[in-house]
Amino acid sequence: MSLCLATAGVVKSLAMASFMLTWTHSVEKIEWQEDWRVTPQGLEIVEVRVNGAGTGMEPPPDARLVDGWFRWKPQLPMLPEVALGKSGLAGERRLCIDGTCRELSAVLGRPVGVSVATMSVCKPDQAAKAVDAKTLLARGDDFNVKGELDRAIADYDAALKVEPALVEALNGRGMAWRAKGDRRRALADFDAALKLKPDYEVARANRKNLFSEIERAGAQMPLKGKDAAK
Repeated sequence: MSLCLATAGVVKSLAMASFMLTWTHSVEKIEWQEDWRVTPQGLEIVEVRVNGAGTGMEPPPDARLVDGWFRWKPQLPMLPEVALGKSGLAGERRLCIDGTCRELSAVLGRPVGVSVATMSVCKPDQAAKAVDAKTLLARGDDFNVKGELDRAIADYDAALKVEPALVEALNGRGMAWRAKGDRRRALADFDAALKLKPDYEVARANRKNLFSEIERAGAQMPLKGKDAAK
């Protein structure tokens, strides 16, 4: 089974059978955890845990206190979709799989901010789209290496339609535009990649090299007007 996370036009498919959501109350400093299961019938919440009690984090009367954590199972049916809103008091949610946790912004490849994210069991076409984006990226990279730049750009375009926050496709397309001599479009793609992922060092290095190239080209341009005759 696969979990689909979506926000602002970005859909991320993650193959898994279970996961944990967690966040920390920014004022009370209390952590909240939820265990979920991904099933063909929908998303099932297995258990909720909270390591204390505070405003907005109160455990229900049937909660059990175990090792400092209140634990209970909400009486909810299978859910086809769950909306993950963000309040001013809750820190960003983290998605944990096999003990490894990442903030939703990192999972989705773009800042979530106050946008509502949704999670659901992936439909077959959603899972296929996520796979197709990676396939298109790999094919675009192959065309880029071979110097078939127009075909590379077409594949990067297609990958970005499926997954708009795919920074590797933005970087690859920027490299193809640069090779074609279109520095303006190349710079725009490197900038877009770094806006989505500021620590993406490959795009940062490509942007720096492009700026050096632009500076060299500017220094070599002939002067105009009276200075040109000197």
